[in-house]
Amino acid sequence: MDKFLILSSSLVLIGGIGWFFGGKKNKNEETGITENVEEEQILELDISGMHCAGCAAGIEGTLRNVEGIKSVSVNFATSKGIFVINPAKISKEQIIQKIKELGYDATPNLEEFEKKS
Repeated sequence: MDKFLILSSSLVLIGGIGWFFGGKKNKNEETGITENVEEEQILELDISGMHCAGCAAGIEGTLRNVEGIKSVSVNFATSKGIFVINPAKISKEQIIQKIKELGYDATPNLEEFEKKS
């Protein structure tokens, strides 16, 4: 009986640790595939006001620590920033505001908008 209690407690503990580190998952009942519930969205912005690669690195370093932003890539040469975000936690407008707080200007990528139209 003691061995059964220890075994079942261990399985519950291992399952809890797996859930904690694995995040919330959603099981697709048709296919049986488990997938992450959290959404990702790629956002591309035109960023003006940068004078050097250090400016781009400063934007990256600051925004990388913002909740809801999963990755940041800012290119000084093209004046573009590519952000992978969780739209449930942060919006495009909030990112633009953060960039403006750093002293730069940011606008949605209008080239992509024109190509889609």
